[in-house]
Amino acid sequence: MELPVALSWFAVTRLRPDLYRITEPCCHRMVRANCFLLLGSERDLLIDTGMGVAPLRPIVASLSSRPLSVFTTHAHADHIGGHPEFADLDIFVHPLEADELRRPGVRGLRFPKRAPEQIESLRRAGIELTEFMVDAVPYPDYDIEGYGRDPVEPTRLVDEGDVVDLGDRRLEVLHVPGHSPGSIALWEEATGSLFTGDALYDGVIVDTGPGASISAYLPTMERLKRLPVTEVFGGHNDTMTRSRMITVIERYMASRSGRGR
Repeated sequence: MELPVALSWFAVTRLRPDLYRITEPCCHRMVRANCFLLLGSERDLLIDTGMGVAPLRPIVASLSSRPLSVFTTHAHADHIGGHPEFADLDIFVHPLEADELRRPGVRGLRFPKRAPEQIESLRRAGIELTEFMVDAVPYPDYDIEGYGRDPVEPTRLVDEGDVVDLGDRRLEVLHVPGHSPGSIALWEEATGSLFTGDALYDGVIVDTGPGASISAYLPTMERLKRLPVTEVFGGHNDTMTRSRMITVIERYMASRSGRGR
């Protein structure tokens, strides 16, 4: 199957003077993750790196002129695909996700086979998988089967209570397991901003993947619900207000109560 060539691979949206969102519109919605570039006075922070189908670093370089660090919310392929481009920089990750960064990624851009119950769970969430993870390629003669991620060695392991300092702003690391064992979020109390990766986003929460745990997710949701959040920047889809966040959390908890595992 020959896929069309995208006119532009990345979409960049300036959410605030100090914050950009970078997405890959031609990726399937299941793997169309948000990357956030947060600007500080002394250094900038790139939160996740997407699928790595096309070079992300030139895009980031056009937006950021300060020293840069990379923060890994979790080590699923759609959030760490571009990490090898930044292997010379500081890369933060939770200890429970570090080994996944150190392993090479799966080759090719076909969706892996899933158990029937997982496929049905995704369908109930409104997600239909296609053959490929993309509906276009970034340039002619792109090798879909040759796609892959090189191993990356993280430079800093971070956990609950650690602080990421950008000079004029400090963000606290929260350990928020459930989607994966080492999922971490960033909480900026001064602005009420919460960067959650796939621990929380505006949509049906998928908790059937490798390493997912409903029993871990429920207390994570309870905790996030109590935070005095102004805005949530999730790993997928649009940003959320506090009221929308609570709606998503309560919907999830109602659907999973009594099903912890």
